[in-house]
Amino acid sequence: MIKAISRLLRMPNLAMVFLTMYLMRWSIVRPILEITGFEPQMPESTFSLLVLSTILITAAGNVINDYHDVHADRFNRPEKVVIDRHISRRQAIILHFAFNLLGISLGIFISFYHRLYWLSPIFIIVPIILWFYSTIYKHKVFIGNFLISILIATVPLLVVLFEYPLIRNANQDILQEFPDMFNPILYWIGLFALFAFLTNLIREIIKDAEDIGGDKEVGSKTIAVVYGIKTSKIIAFILAILTFIGLAAIFLLYLRDWMSLSYFGVFIVIPFLFLLFQIPRSLDAKGFHRLSLLIKIIMLTGLTYAPIAYFVMKIVL
Repeated sequence: MIKAISRLLRMPNLAMVFLTMYLMRWSIVRPILEITGFEPQMPESTFSLLVLSTILITAAGNVINDYHDVHADRFNRPEKVVIDRHISRRQAIILHFAFNLLGISLGIFISFYHRLYWLSPIFIIVPIILWFYSTIYKHKVFIGNFLISILIATVPLLVVLFEYPLIRNANQDILQEFPDMFNPILYWIGLFALFAFLTNLIREIIKDAEDIGGDKEVGSKTIAVVYGIKTSKIIAFILAILTFIGLAAIFLLYLRDWMSLSYFGVFIVIPFLFLLFQIPRSLDAKGFHRLSLLIKIIMLTGLTYAPIAYFVMKIVL
């Protein structure tokens, strides 16, 4: 039962949310502030609640997605179906609403506690988007892929959405003289968010190719169903090329230290080249599943560059 619940909540994905937010805070925000002689303004206690809120809302989205995907999953991956086999539909809905209620409440509390009232609607809008994603948008051409990738990119952005205004409010006098002092925080986390968006978008398109049988069964109009596997591979390949070129440009322009060179070469460039080599050669669900796992690895290695960035900044400091 515990294993089934873990599968339903997609614990590895929740762990990625946890890792992303803490790496952004401890490996990007904090060292940049230390270089300029400042500290984060958001206490660890409320930051941990922000992380918990994000994880709960993500878990609720995973549950409702599986709830509405039962029929397709029975076709695509019957051995991994949890709802109707290990837990009832009613129990799944209760879990979904309980996680959302707690996650939304925590998010609104944090927003009001820090007087960032304008951020509180995020914690209401995201669960609504996740609901409509699972019921409508994931079955539409490209819309679902785009929406879920935007939400993935929002995870690192949440860190700066809360921290940045607090830093500016606490240092208004200094910012009058040096208005761009804290902008590197926005640039760094913005790049991580863009990387998360693009790599997840590639993975979503690959997953649609993997799940084409079940999607046809339930009437989904994904790119693979409407335009075919070949078109899906072409789009994924083009996105992968553009992402790779963007990463290479960022490295050549801004990251010329040996630590970044070594990490990029081994953990990002080589997997990306292998991905580009394998996309045209994948022909069936197993092949696309391997591609999906490879993209997950690239997403993880891209994220774990953050500690390398921390050491690079320490050297500069």
